[in-house]
Amino acid sequence: MQTCQYIAKYLKKRGVKQVFGTPGSDTINLINAFSNEGINYVLTHHENTAAYMASTYGELTGIPGVVIVTKGPGVTNLASGIASAFLDRRPIIVFSAILDPDLLARNPHQEVALVEFGGLIAKLSEEVTSENVVELIDRAYNQAIGPRPGAVYLPISPVQSIKEIDTEKWGIDTLITENERNKSIPGNKLDDAIDLIKNSKRPIVVAGVGAVSSRASSELLSFIHKIQSPICVTLQAVGVVPCDDELYIGMYGWFGTPIDDMLKRSDIIITVGLDGWDIIRPFKSQVPIISIDSFDVNDRTFQPVAIGLEADISYALEVIGKKIEVSSTDHNWLIEAKGCFEKIQNYELGISEEYDQANGIAPQAVYKEIRKIVPKNTIITADAGAHKSLASQAWLTNLPLTYFVSNGLSPMGFSLGAAMGAKLASPQSPVISFVGDGGFLMYAGELATWKRLDLSMIQIIMVDNGLTQVKSKQLKRGYNTESTSFDQVDYKKIVQSFGIEVFEASNIKQLKESINSALQLNRPASIIINLDGSEYLRMPSAV
Repeated sequence: MQTCQYIAKYLKKRGVKQVFGTPGSDTINLINAFSNEGINYVLTHHENTAAYMASTYGELTGIPGVVIVTKGPGVTNLASGIASAFLDRRPIIVFSAILDPDLLARNPHQEVALVEFGGLIAKLSEEVTSENVVELIDRAYNQAIGPRPGAVYLPISPVQSIKEIDTEKWGIDTLITENERNKSIPGNKLDDAIDLIKNSKRPIVVAGVGAVSSRASSELLSFIHKIQSPICVTLQAVGVVPCDDELYIGMYGWFGTPIDDMLKRSDIIITVGLDGWDIIRPFKSQVPIISIDSFDVNDRTFQPVAIGLEADISYALEVIGKKIEVSSTDHNWLIEAKGCFEKIQNYELGISEEYDQANGIAPQAVYKEIRKIVPKNTIITADAGAHKSLASQAWLTNLPLTYFVSNGLSPMGFSLGAAMGAKLASPQSPVISFVGDGGFLMYAGELATWKRLDLSMIQIIMVDNGLTQVKSKQLKRGYNTESTSFDQVDYKKIVQSFGIEVFEASNIKQLKESINSALQLNRPASIIINLDGSEYLRMPSAV
């Protein structure tokens, strides 16, 4: 059996059904091996898009998304995609070509130190050979899925890909190993944590991306109700508990001043799956912090940690919940929690008195109005930019794994690829991609990928003719904005040139009509929304 054939057979056995990428002539052996196993290759027009597709596909399915690209520029183009998956804690396995040493000695064309390069932006970076493939593929797979998921990078040369390996003594089933859940918590730490929680009158829970990747939503919900604690989430954890739950107070970081006030007035903070890369702002606590995580309990952003419980998150939450019979939480604290959520929704995200619909749609109204119309199981992806910060508070979802952003790296261009990956992973769910005009122009070529795949999802293009998140800070400081402003573009013509249905909205009535029409199409559709971008600056906690 050839090395590339073994890789394909192993990953098929693990459940991989498709791979993503932009190929080169030096990756065709591996691509063909996957094809022979019935694994589809999804062609994208930029390597990063392949990684964004693979990362949401992997997070939704629990099986690492697989990417195959060429050497040299294939990998350097993919840098943001690898780093995003690494920092956003989403499981992907990236294969690329690499120059064989004999060829490198004669012709160093496209030479880049790929293993070293990958080591800077991935959990694991190691070259695959016929000698190490059996051990390395299994180890890489397990590193990709956890306990803190992320990107692994495995370059392989065309020469090594077709070398024969002796597989007679192995069956793939015997070579598959699994990550074991850590179900051990030191008794003294557990007892101390339980004592603190039992005596707390004003607890608050902060849930991070680790609670998402560990699939701990139901255990987390039971836990907060058992101890009667309000909960806020980090950006990538939106949806890990239902946003309509009485204990949910919002997303910590953006438009979250009321949450800051509650954190300062709490008498204990419990962080669950908190990961520094998913935090907008660090928090220095004056009260004890109990940190629960499966990987690293000493999160650098919520400090100082008094007690760290490192174990499988679901297990730890269940154990603590069972040992607490009655909550001691002050009833007034729960009333404050409800008021916190309402203040964010009605004041922080409110429409200003100066707003005039003649200037375009208020950006916060876009999310609120669309949310009223689309089904509850709708998945959204939001690109980097001012509209992403709004989405974290304004888009209310009651289901886990229905809200996808990149926050660890926050690259522009993430949204469309992520949405396509989500739709492939969950074809029955409505999917909406929110992108600013800047991000749209960066990856407009991927409309061809979307159209070719014929994925029935909606793209919302938020148009305000600028890079507003940066521009708002320039305006506050009295700087000129030539670096963040651009000319008007006929987005409708661009989208139509790819054969995609287009709607346009400049007021709420048109927005509602466009969403309803797009939902009925059951094919690719874009909605161009003309915003009043100045409304961002008039909001109390401006971006």
